[in-house]
Amino acid sequence: MDDFTQIMRLLESARQLADMNQLPMLVYLVEMAKAEARSHRFELRDKKRGQAISK
Repeated sequence: MDDFTQIMRLLESARQLADMNQLPMLVYLVEMAKAEARSHRFELRDKKRGQAISK
């Protein structure tokens, strides 16, 4: 599993928990983190289990 998929699953779980516990600000912040992760998805997809990309 690539880093992007792992991060998105973790963030979605966090969003669901925040929503279930009626924490709208936390839901908003998690959605912001998901948007940031999406903007770096190609870099994150290249990585496998936290390996650094050599440049």
